[in-house]
Amino acid sequence: NCDVCLNPPTLWDGTEAAQKLLSTVYRTGQRFGAGHVLDVLLGKTTEKIDRFGHNQLSVFGIGAAHTDKVWRAVLRQLVVRGLLEVDHTAYGALKLTQAARPVLKGEETVMLRAIEVRPARSKKSRFAPSSGEGVHNDEDPLFLSLRAWRRETANEKGVPAYVILHDATLREIAARRPATLAKLGEISGLGTKKLEAYGEAVLGVVAEG
Repeated sequence: NCDVCLNPPTLWDGTEAAQKLLSTVYRTGQRFGAGHVLDVLLGKTTEKIDRFGHNQLSVFGIGAAHTDKVWRAVLRQLVVRGLLEVDHTAYGALKLTQAARPVLKGEETVMLRAIEVRPARSKKSRFAPSSGEGVHNDEDPLFLSLRAWRRETANEKGVPAYVILHDATLREIAARRPATLAKLGEISGLGTKKLEAYGEAVLGVVAEG
């Protein structure tokens, strides 16, 4: 009659969250501790992030949908599961283990103990929708077309879909329906590099939608 037997923990599919955290550890070079990695994941502006140019990484801010508390819980569970290890000889740097590879490639599902899995309280960031555009219909045909394009592009490049463009960015594109690169460039989450890489393709999807 143990508590765990009587009240088993609620689990949630944390695969995407795990991929985002593992990707951030990898993209920052597996040289930094939890604090810095989570700052990058949450899109925070710090002197350290500016110094290393980590605000230019594709993973910068991809975890803004969850709070720091949630990400710390995810991180602890990934360490316990053996997907991450803490290198105490390198000032607590987080490093990927071999077990992380199939998760990053989408070959394994990661079920995590339920935590406060809810969007962070709205804080203006470069990924936040423009004022007046906070509510979107995820059944919008254009949004669905943009997601289909993103999925195909991600498959071609062999990367997770969120590395191409975030859902929040796709929602804003669907809501604003830009017709030019200049207008597209005004949308949150589309920096110069992504605009050059995907701008014309995105405008093509918008035009067809």
